[in-house]
Parts: sequence; C-alpha cells; structure tokens
Amino acid sequence: MEIWFSKSILATLCIVPSFIAIPFMKFRYGLDPLVFLSWYFGATAISIAVYLSLSGRGGEIMPPMPVLAVILLIGAVFGALANGALFQAIGLAPNPGLPPVMYATSSMLVFFLSVALASSFPALFKPVVADPGRVIGIVLVLAGLFLLAGGKVSMLFRSGG
Repeated sequence: MEIWFSKSILATLCIVPSFIAIPFMKFRYGLDPLVFLSWYFGATAISIAVYLSLSGRGGEIMPPMPVLAVILLIGAVFGALANGALFQAIGLAPNPGLPPVMYATSSMLVFFLSVALASSFPALFKPVVADPGRVIGIVLVLAGLFLLAGGKVSMLFRSGG
C-alpha cells in the first residue's frame, strides 16, 4: 500500500469523531460550531508543532516570510471560509455525515485542476497521473457519496417539465 493511501485512510478514520462531536457539542452544550472550530484547529496546530519539535524538525515550523504570508492569507480566506461553512453545516444538517459528502466533491475539482495546472505550468507544478481508471474511480466514489447522502437516482433521469 502506498504511504499517501494509508495516511488518507488514517485521516478519514480520525476525522469521524471530530465531525460527530460538532452536533453533539451544539446539542448537548449549545456550543457554536465556529467556537468548536477555533479550539479544534488551535489544538491541531499546537499538536503538530509539538510533533515537529519532538521529531527534530522544529526548524521547519517557520517557513520564509513571503511563504508564511501566502500560507496565512490562504488560511485566513479560503481555510476560514471552507472550514467555517463546513463546521456550521455539520451543526445544522439533519445528519452530520451529509456536509462532508458535499465537501468531498472538491476532490474531483482538485483532481482536474491539478491536471490542468501541471500541463499548463510544468515549471510550477509537478506532473500528475490522470489515467481514465482514476477518473472513473473518482466519478464512482462521488456517485456513491451522492446516493449515501440521500440522493435519488430517479432525480437524475427525470425529464424536465
């Protein structure tokens, strides 16, 4: 098994308790999902910084200032909007599994954008593999997620009118 695949499985398994905790904390304690998000990512950042320090990689925590500024800008804009909206949606949804299903469709956008960027700007992006089998796999997974979220196949084939 490739390392990226095993780490993806670990990430999937570890995010489940976090997603379930959001509506639980809202229902049980009246905690706003954005408050949960703030403390969740604070604890995540501290834990990763401690891990890097303990593994002898403490010097990597501070990238060069221009790179750090770009990372902070991406986090302040896209990270805050994406995660804020996701955590709020999880707190509002009839089932906390539905918003992450919608969120997972971003994988297809990332997949195709990665292919386009790598072929358009090879000096800036490393080559990516985009064989038909991977594309079909992503489409099937997303179709399965759609069905798991409560989508109905009959909706897809309904004629207009």
